[in-house]
Amino acid sequence: MCGIAGMFGTPDSDKEVKKMLAALGHRGPDACGIHTEGDLSIGNTLLKITGDMPQPLTGTGSLVLNGEIYNFRELASEIGINTDSDTELLFTLIENGVKKDITPINAVFSALSKVNGDYALAYACGTELVLARDPSGVKPLFYCSGNMEKPELAFASEKKALSGRGREAKPFPQGGVIGFNTETGKTAQKIAEKSLKIKSPEKRISAEKEAVIYLKAALENAVKLRLTPSSGIAFSGGIDSTFLAALAKQIDPHITLYAVGLPDSHDIAQAEYAAEAIDMKRNLKVHFLSPEEIEAAVPRVIYAAESTDPMKVSIGLPLYIVAKTAREDGKRVLLTGQGADELFGGYSRHEGFFEQGPEVLDKEIHSDLENISTINLERDDMVTMANSVELRVPFLDKEVIKTGLAISPELKVVKKDGSYTRKYILRKAADDLLPPKILWKEKKAMQYGTGVQKVLDELARESGFSKKQGNHIEKYLKHIALENGFGL
Repeated sequence: MCGIAGMFGTPDSDKEVKKMLAALGHRGPDACGIHTEGDLSIGNTLLKITGDMPQPLTGTGSLVLNGEIYNFRELASEIGINTDSDTELLFTLIENGVKKDITPINAVFSALSKVNGDYALAYACGTELVLARDPSGVKPLFYCSGNMEKPELAFASEKKALSGRGREAKPFPQGGVIGFNTETGKTAQKIAEKSLKIKSPEKRISAEKEAVIYLKAALENAVKLRLTPSSGIAFSGGIDSTFLAALAKQIDPHITLYAVGLPDSHDIAQAEYAAEAIDMKRNLKVHFLSPEEIEAAVPRVIYAAESTDPMKVSIGLPLYIVAKTAREDGKRVLLTGQGADELFGGYSRHEGFFEQGPEVLDKEIHSDLENISTINLERDDMVTMANSVELRVPFLDKEVIKTGLAISPELKVVKKDGSYTRKYILRKAADDLLPPKILWKEKKAMQYGTGVQKVLDELARESGFSKKQGNHIEKYLKHIALENGFGL
């Protein structure tokens, strides 16, 4: 994983991209590279995880990639190349298409249709620049276009690299593949657009036993694909992270579980209980938070997440410290349970949608998945990458999503004897790995379970922001941002 950036529309594009990459240095501390052609420059800051291939890769065109292609070895074998680099594999697939006189955007789309991975990329060839992002938006990508006095097009992994570029940076669409004209002296107009979004299979899975078999198999493979010798798991002791831990244990019995929270918090007690229940107590590393540590981390999380939204900061804080703890422990990859609630009906509001009818719940789940990037994933990626730790989300694996969307909504939210069980089918898939007290227990949201929300409330009031006047935490966070000159 890494950071990518690029600019078109100025003779000094290489100098501008160097500045942008400097702002993304935390995403790739291992190497930095730029390729310039005419008025277009693209660049990369590298975090070495899979292979050791410097970027940008150049040939007929040039490529920068942020992310991981998990099935790259299988695809490399199919086309007969020997490589330990997922970037090289993807570049070869794209270039093979271009050499067959396929347009750059179609070559990129064709290659990405074959891969299972999380990515944001830029491929430049001739007078066309293609930007693309994975279907769930696991990897962030932002872009902006300027006016006649500013660069025509700029993109980067984080908005902070695009500040002062003429117009507000906006998120690149999940699953989007867009081609832009980059002919010198011309405007960077959009010339073509395609979508990689995962659609619901026509055949639905309504039998519980069949759903359990397919879902467990997909998750087992998703976890296996994402594990490396430098992996850890963000562990709260809930069904999502405990299921991932139990699956990972089958592959790597020594994988470390990272839990954070105030000493008397719900999440610490739950993590310790769950780790012991699956015989992984020795794997668990607990980091006890203090109000002072949380206060010191607030400006760093605001800067990393590029937001003063109380929800984003309160959830981002414990994840930021988990990633920091893992990095200090030598880890470069962190698995989380993000996506399970969206895919399997895990939020309390899903009960209300189910009451309106299974088809209404199904529609809401699709909506959740279509918005998961801007609501959750961009925040999670940026607070972990602030510590040069790559976030991996097995529940948003391409095949897991396909399986999850195929499963009937009646198996996701189940009502029995007047009470609801959310994520029912996910719990059943974990039935032979987790004890009942973990399997069927509802869990507190991270900001409450860790005690972070309580500390933020106290910090805001101690800073003179009255709870009675409303929005006191948001006012406190905006004050911190202003005090640190973030300009958010």
